[in-house]
Amino acid sequence: MWIVLLLAGITNMAVADEDRSLRVPHKDPAEALKAFHVRDGFRMELIAVEPLLADPVAAAYDADGRAWVVEMSDYPYTDKSTDAKNVERTGDAPLGKVRVLKDTDGDGVLDRSTLFADGLSWPTGIALFDGGAFVAGTPDLVYLKDTNGDGRADVRRTVFTGFRKLNVQAVINNLIWGLDGKVYAAGATNGGTLTTPEHPDRKAVSFSRADFRFDPRTWEIELISGGARFGNSFDDWGNRFICNIRSPVQHVVLPARYLARNPYLPVVSALHDVAIAGDTVEVYRTSPPEPWRVMHASRLVGEGDLRIPRSEKHQGYVTSAAGVTVYRGSAYPEAFRHQVFIGEVAGNLIHRQLMSPDGVTFTSRRIDEHSEFVTSDDNWFRPVNFVHAPDGTLHVLDMYRETIEHPWSIPDDIKARLDLQSGRDRGRMYRLAPPGFKAPKPVKLGRTADELVALLADPNAWHRETAQRLICERRDTDAVKPLRQLLRKSDQPLGRLHALWTLAGLILERDDLLVALKDKVAGVRRHAVLLTEPRLGDDRELFERVLTLADDPDVVVRFQVAFTLGELDDPRAAAALTAIARRDAADPWMRAAVLSSTLPHADAMLVELMSDAEFSDHEPGLDLVRDLAFVVGASAKASKIAELLTLLYRESPTRRAEPLRATVTLGLGEGARRKKGSFAEIVASAPAPTRAAFARLVADAARYARDPVESIAARQEAIRLISLADFATAQPMLAELLDPRYQYEVQQTAVAALGTYRNEAEMADLLLARWPTYTPSMRVEVVETLLARPERITKLLAAVAAGTVPASQINPTRRAMLLDYKDARIRDEARNILGAERVTPRAEAIAAYRPVLTMNGDALRGEQVFLRECSVCHRLGQRGHDVGPNLATILHRSPEQLLMNILDPNREVAPNFVQYSAVLDDGRVATGIIAGETPTSITLKRAENVQETILRKDIEQLASTGTSLMPEGIEKKIDPRTMADLLAFLLKSK
Repeated sequence: MWIVLLLAGITNMAVADEDRSLRVPHKDPAEALKAFHVRDGFRMELIAVEPLLADPVAAAYDADGRAWVVEMSDYPYTDKSTDAKNVERTGDAPLGKVRVLKDTDGDGVLDRSTLFADGLSWPTGIALFDGGAFVAGTPDLVYLKDTNGDGRADVRRTVFTGFRKLNVQAVINNLIWGLDGKVYAAGATNGGTLTTPEHPDRKAVSFSRADFRFDPRTWEIELISGGARFGNSFDDWGNRFICNIRSPVQHVVLPARYLARNPYLPVVSALHDVAIAGDTVEVYRTSPPEPWRVMHASRLVGEGDLRIPRSEKHQGYVTSAAGVTVYRGSAYPEAFRHQVFIGEVAGNLIHRQLMSPDGVTFTSRRIDEHSEFVTSDDNWFRPVNFVHAPDGTLHVLDMYRETIEHPWSIPDDIKARLDLQSGRDRGRMYRLAPPGFKAPKPVKLGRTADELVALLADPNAWHRETAQRLICERRDTDAVKPLRQLLRKSDQPLGRLHALWTLAGLILERDDLLVALKDKVAGVRRHAVLLTEPRLGDDRELFERVLTLADDPDVVVRFQVAFTLGELDDPRAAAALTAIARRDAADPWMRAAVLSSTLPHADAMLVELMSDAEFSDHEPGLDLVRDLAFVVGASAKASKIAELLTLLYRESPTRRAEPLRATVTLGLGEGARRKKGSFAEIVASAPAPTRAAFARLVADAARYARDPVESIAARQEAIRLISLADFATAQPMLAELLDPRYQYEVQQTAVAALGTYRNEAEMADLLLARWPTYTPSMRVEVVETLLARPERITKLLAAVAAGTVPASQINPTRRAMLLDYKDARIRDEARNILGAERVTPRAEAIAAYRPVLTMNGDALRGEQVFLRECSVCHRLGQRGHDVGPNLATILHRSPEQLLMNILDPNREVAPNFVQYSAVLDDGRVATGIIAGETPTSITLKRAENVQETILRKDIEQLASTGTSLMPEGIEKKIDPRTMADLLAFLLKSK
């Protein structure tokens, strides 16, 4: 996979004449303008160019219309000799800068540049405050200010330090102001341990994949949901969006602070892909492929001429989404207010999506069919970011680099012939101007309180946000009276919203909240509910009003009410949450909101909803009841669980009640298992009628699991129910389901169910005894289950030594873990048994398979190879599983590239496909790529799209293996003739 850089940077270096064939010349500004293709009558207007600026990656306009531009001139390194994968670059010289650009003659072009600050490391974000600026510059976030009027920052304070300077693609970025007066940042994935040097008494904050926000006055920091790559944007109503290389638009739906209240809530992800994932979002570039990319694969396999095939319809997919921005200006037609702009940096283009509300989140679709909103024929055009300008348009930040590929992903022989620093001295800013647009004179915001308050209702978001920031910076109490009038009288909903939040930054009174809670626009009511939280415990009238909004006609208001009610341990809150659950159970995001608030009320709510036959008679109701039962099972005492089971089984079951009994039992049982308890022991402590009812339930589940008429999903649920019984009862039932006459999904679920028991020797012997009958996919699952605990590993190694299980069945990543296992006995045994089993060096494997490129493969035979070896992790069309990259993306690849990717899967591993290993507190080890992450849980995904959500409280250690989920050594399974067939099948759709 190509790992494409979102940012870029660095100067020109001399390259040998023979390497000029790989270079692409830059275009002078006039030529670059001619190279653009823009839709709908829009045009790209050049407003700043080198030498006024270089390497622009972030910018903000101040109240006087000056552009504060962040220059990332130290990408990707400042010392080429230290360019090494997964090594922190703490010694690199900091070359980043902040410049202030000004339009001095009022013609709409920035013509004067002042160096405000330099010596910044990997700077990627800026937020203006109190005459200065916060700047994100890994490993620090600093505050800079000019106090003597010379235009240079003479104050430099370190706000936070400790961000890891590891992967230049994964640094903190895009500081933006929120409605709440806090600064929000995209945290990306480098992580770190943050301290505040000026507040050494504060506890260090550690994070791996999260975003954060901080108070600009107190510098108190809070981790928030997120953790994508380069981009961070709000819409007008405070919904936040990020992007993640191949995911162009992601909505941050679930706030981390609410999820963290319930550590027993296994939510897969707090993010929603508004746009479909980039692996299937086509891009329509007009620039030619760079020569070095064309040569990349042929250099690796030692072949001659290589031409990247180009589809007549499109040329690739989204691989470098950057700078996601929801348009909120006033210069474009009204229809643009719901459009999202994304820079596709590798494709030299700007992509658009149109968002539409979908419950509490959004969906989107591409706007420009078979084309893009902006493309350039210039390979140096790198639109990394956008900024809302005072003139109501979007200004485009063009880093203008020859090469943007991450250095870690370029082979050394190719990299030696490139100049990754080419363009460090260049950069451009453009105005994306609509038809007939004429740039206004430079803005100068009003200085009185009345003038600033009036701007809070301006249609241009820049005016609203800048005015709110200035009022709150000054703590201007003269603004309070006009703010209250705006809140009560304005006919502009966004004006009322900003008035409410600006009052929150000054003096917010209960009457202001009561007014806002009754606003006719749902978005205002939603934010008013949020602002009541600190007061609800002491203000009965506010609490009563929030309770009534549990029945609000708009789902976004009920969504916030569901979160807010979790701040109170009050029976009336439980009743309101139950009402929301009844109404909105079909929405998974609403279920998560309700469940985040249930911990103080979970058992009472479960009893209430169990007794509601109409609610539990439908699938959404059963889903919520099961999740609620899981929370109770994980958090309640064993006696409470037994009491609930007795209540559940109290009456003779009716056909209608059977699904409810099974669902609640399964939820309680799986929850109890998470806290290391034995559900079978809880049942054994219950009264005899309860024990008998549970036994009947398990017997019924065994019949369901065997019944071919039942759906696969129903049979899998029945198997999980069986696993709640004691091992002696469950073992024969589950053993029968390992028979090859049952579907793979049934067998796999039975293996997973056996894996929940601690009867290690019996379970391992049972699984190994049936080894000859397993399909390849089943063998993978059995090995994963046996590798999960030390006692089972010993059994597996013995089977390998005996020749029952081939050593090659243990993939290289797992083998490496065994060879370095913390238990010396297992480590020595693994080295003795597996030490000789080595994977051929990749260069040798590639060389051995060169002849494949001249063979005529058979696509029909190749299809069978794909189904046998590849479909467990890859989807192509309607076949296979979405675990690794979607193979639709191979349409723009060559046979040479595919061969290299198959034989050397670890050469270029996209961050979202790196394998992780989680060691749990009960000794079990789980592996897979991270499919989702929240404050309370991690979801791992492995072959066959098998997913497991693990509570963070159960994890002792989580670490990246640094390798792809796809193991090396596939040549042991696929000979050259068969490889030719596979390539023929994969490429036949070109």
